[in-house]
Amino acid sequence: MTRIAVWGANGFAGARLARAAEEQGWTVRRLGRAELDFGASEQKMADALSGIEIAFHCAGKVAEPDAAGYAAAAARFARACAAVRVRRLVYLGTVAVYGPRHSGFVGTDTPLLGSGAYAESRIEAELAIQAALSGTRTAWSIVRVPMLVGRGMPGTVLHRFFRVLRLGVFPHPGPEDATLPCLGMERLAAILLRLPDEGNATRQFADNLRWIDIAQRRGRVIRIRLPSLPGRFAVFSSTARYADDAGAGLPSTWQDIDDLLKP
Repeated sequence: MTRIAVWGANGFAGARLARAAEEQGWTVRRLGRAELDFGASEQKMADALSGIEIAFHCAGKVAEPDAAGYAAAAARFARACAAVRVRRLVYLGTVAVYGPRHSGFVGTDTPLLGSGAYAESRIEAELAIQAALSGTRTAWSIVRVPMLVGRGMPGTVLHRFFRVLRLGVFPHPGPEDATLPCLGMERLAAILLRLPDEGNATRQFADNLRWIDIAQRRGRVIRIRLPSLPGRFAVFSSTARYADDAGAGLPSTWQDIDDLLKP
């Protein structure tokens, strides 16, 4: 039976991952901020990780008040993993490390141009984890994802979009192929539990859903026609496509979208 630890187990992503792992029969050690905050020492982290095979780092918020300390905490967490011989550290990162992208293809070899404290702290965390685990027996997996969607998700542009649609209008999406890069929580949990357990790798998972398809799906749920508003809205103009390393046989992001659309 696989023994894992989920740091950030009370958060949106971590809670779903922990639940999915238990449903799969894995033994899960939940590490919320009460057990392990960003100021925790390396020794405290090591004690919390003792006996663990795979550690998942899902901790952190977009509006983290101490962005500067985020990368340092990630480095301590990685060193703690190596100290107690955790087999693999999986770090849940973000496509924000690429900076704003409005067109073209975005993959793991795209230059990291993140701007702002959030993106910069995530770039620093990725680098710190790789450096801390270099030459150790603990392997690392960095997983970059876009906006996560599912019931209970924090307020985002998607919620605002649904509120506008409820008024019976559809903000014009600009290009027909304008997309929302996102990933359903059920899909993410399944992906993380199926990551290859060998070598070091940076992977990316994303679904590029067309805004027009999301609007039409919403329209069918609330049973109204959705005429377009004139004009263009910047948020609906991006045609960038993010690479997706996911294989077949996984839950669809549309399942989480449909769950959000339920009355």
